[in-house]
Amino acid sequence: MVIRILDQNYFVLQTLPSETGLLQYVCKNVAENDGRIYRIVNIPLEETTPEMISWLNGIWRAGRFHELRQYAVEKDCLQVVADCGSETAVSVEQILEEEKPALKERCEMAGKFLQRLILSDVPAFFAIHALDAEHVRFTPSLDCCFTFELEQLKRFASAAPSKEFHRIRAVLRKLFSNELRDKKMPELKDLLDRILQLEFSDTMEIYKAWLPIAEQYAGMDEEKLQRKDFFTALKEKLKLAAGFFKKAFGLVILGLAIAYLVISIKNFTAPTEQKDIYKTIGDMEIVSGTAEETEENHE
Repeated sequence: MVIRILDQNYFVLQTLPSETGLLQYVCKNVAENDGRIYRIVNIPLEETTPEMISWLNGIWRAGRFHELRQYAVEKDCLQVVADCGSETAVSVEQILEEEKPALKERCEMAGKFLQRLILSDVPAFFAIHALDAEHVRFTPSLDCCFTFELEQLKRFASAAPSKEFHRIRAVLRKLFSNELRDKKMPELKDLLDRILQLEFSDTMEIYKAWLPIAEQYAGMDEEKLQRKDFFTALKEKLKLAAGFFKKAFGLVILGLAIAYLVISIKNFTAPTEQKDIYKTIGDMEIVSGTAEETEENHE
């Protein structure tokens, strides 16, 4: 099957299942031989709006989002074509599962991912529906591209920039999930928290905040990172143990103080025994006892 849009012919490789009823196709351009993959969606004209047409026209005229390859009206349908990059590209999810890339390579992937978003000026709608571990893809030379989902195109106006930032955050979390789980990259965790709190106004600010983190960890030996993590964990354990012993020592001191107080009160309330201060006065011996006992002793 071939779809003709204006002066271009696209050979259909696959018709995708639809939840909204809009037909979406995976295609190749017949005139090209560079292995690029395209997605085309057909939207019946009665389901389009002037706002949608104006929005697409504005993106097209700006000329920065090059992945919007074409849009036109053919056979009572609005047809939109998105460039999804090289067919040799592999998703982030597959790369992480099969190739187990080193930390340095993943730092490079994160940088290329953010660069692509900035350079292509990807609109919020296209970003929101492309930024996850299945749709962000890399070629063997680490060129980044996106598999754009067009089925929800009628809902373009609901695409808020905050949703795009959350999607960016999700991709970065996926790339460094092991390090974040083991608390090996606190600087990245801080960046992700700032993204979640919407402290950045655009992707460029996120990229600038990422650069020093990438510089710090890209050149780091992962074994050193592991050792660093070991000593950090040891330090935390020593702090925990010190806190425990400090509390235990305090409890011992408190216990001794209470015991001393109890003994002191007991001694204070006990009857005092009469003791002989002087045993003799001159030649007379002083004997304690009753009068009867004294007389008996004298006898």
